[in-house]
Amino acid sequence: MVAIQLARGVAAELFPGYGFPVSEEEKAAVHHLVMVDPDSYQSRVFDRAVMRGDGFFEAISVIDGKIPVSLDLHLARLEHNAKALDMPIPDEKAFHEACEELIAHYSGGHDDPMLRILISRGADPGTGVGRRHHPGMPSIWMYLDGEGEKHETTPLRMVSLSAGRDSRVAENSPWLMLGLKTLSYVVNMATARAAERMGYDDALFVTTDGYCLESPHANIVARFGDIWVTPDPVIGVLHGTSQRELFAYVRRLGKITRYQDLPVEELKKADEVYQTRGGWVIPVKSLDDTEFAVNTEFVKQANHAIHYEQEAQQAEWAHDNYQPTR
Repeated sequence: MVAIQLARGVAAELFPGYGFPVSEEEKAAVHHLVMVDPDSYQSRVFDRAVMRGDGFFEAISVIDGKIPVSLDLHLARLEHNAKALDMPIPDEKAFHEACEELIAHYSGGHDDPMLRILISRGADPGTGVGRRHHPGMPSIWMYLDGEGEKHETTPLRMVSLSAGRDSRVAENSPWLMLGLKTLSYVVNMATARAAERMGYDDALFVTTDGYCLESPHANIVARFGDIWVTPDPVIGVLHGTSQRELFAYVRRLGKITRYQDLPVEELKKADEVYQTRGGWVIPVKSLDDTEFAVNTEFVKQANHAIHYEQEAQQAEWAHDNYQPTR
């Protein structure tokens, strides 16, 4: 069985209207993809993904190897990231077809593989190799991995760690690209390792003036009675697709959802706290020395709704009505 399916994207088809060339190999592509051996090298050392981490990505859970979670939200965020990074704008329909084609080629069994879309700014024109290739043409890779790390819903022990910035940096310094899903992930990975060295499962970034941000790989959501709260993305956090799915689910239950600035000391007063990432809701059982209740039945029901009740979930997306609070 094919448990890992890797493909290179055809830039001319996934980013139409920019005049990108099509190679002989790409002329035989099916639905904008060239299927390749996942064990072979697929990136030039001169690509800006390798040299500078210059690009963006999406990670989509594919439940039972067939059902992509929040696909439309992920593809909309691709466009948002491309605009923010001054890169060519992806064609949503073409990427939707490419995702469907990749899933159709996958035969890794009934697991929940992760589908990743990685897009770089392409070959660096500051190098000789980069100048010989089409300037500005993105590099695209997509893969489904049924052998990778699986999502767990084991309750997490988290530690709050300083992000080294205040709550106004994202507004005052937009060139820092805070809140985007970029390929530059070294800080996220280093923070996760730091939390592990300290004996915790994960970390929560906190501003120097005491406000919650996000985890290295996840958004944070808190329940205060019937009110569900997450940090407003304007503070410089990713507007999470899984967070939006959780908000959609609790609104279906008649609850209230809010985006707002959330002081870490206020978070510690919550009834329950959750991480949302990769199409999953994961309970948090503690932050620093504060313990939270863990509702395993709710976690089970929320994840089932997100994975298998997509029509009802999508109908609720439109009621998100997100507006920046400042």
